[in-house]
Amino acid sequence: MKAKILIMLAGIGMLAACKGRGNYSAESAITDSVKLVKTADMRIKVKDVQSVAERISKLTLECGGMVTHNNQQANTISQQDLKLSDDSVKRLTVFNRTADLTLKMPTQFLEPFMDSLNHLGIYVDARKLDIEDRTIDYAETELKAENRKESAKVRSKIKLTQAGADTLLALKDEFVDKKIANMRTDQAAYFSTLSLNLYENNAVHAEVIVNDDLGAYNTPVSTRIGLALSNGWRVFGDVMVGLLNLWVFILAIGGLWYAVICYRRKRKVVKAVV
Repeated sequence: MKAKILIMLAGIGMLAACKGRGNYSAESAITDSVKLVKTADMRIKVKDVQSVAERISKLTLECGGMVTHNNQQANTISQQDLKLSDDSVKRLTVFNRTADLTLKMPTQFLEPFMDSLNHLGIYVDARKLDIEDRTIDYAETELKAENRKESAKVRSKIKLTQAGADTLLALKDEFVDKKIANMRTDQAAYFSTLSLNLYENNAVHAEVIVNDDLGAYNTPVSTRIGLALSNGWRVFGDVMVGLLNLWVFILAIGGLWYAVICYRRKRKVVKAVV
């Protein structure tokens, strides 16, 4: 109950802060002379990864941000099957769930948002915030872009050879590259990046499933005895039928054996007379 109350308070606090952002816009950030790019990382232990990840996604949207990466997965630690019967087993699975999220949000809400996340978890393993000042780099790029723009204007008024036209095109491309680079800096300064890693304690899941080990399915002994007697009688019948199919050979062998016996008896009589 205490954890639910903390989550509700954290959500209310973040919602109020985000709704109070007024008319702050990307244009106001771009015109700001100071270009600070903030990136942050947090690793948090939570009770339920899925519910906390859903809550964080909702709060991010309420703050005018977005979730650019959301990867949740269940990790199996170990597994054991307990046989209940020949056709069913109870499977015990030890697992945990993790989530990796990447958030983009207006820079002014980054640190209050991170503070609120402390109340959504059991505790924070790690928290890191890096601030990169790109003000001078921004000014340098802006000045070089203007120089290339002016140079391109001058060259465009002169009749150029093919080589000169190529140089003019290269200058224009460099001008575009500088402007795009500063646009990226503007965006990075306005939208901070927060990388989150959520994890939870190991849990045990129990379920009754069909036994997929075919070797465990045995026929009852009484049925096997009946099948053995039936199969024995069938084999005996097959042998007798096979022998009957050989009756000609059996008669021939019997006749030959009888002739041999008669011949031996006759020889014995002849020897006795002599």
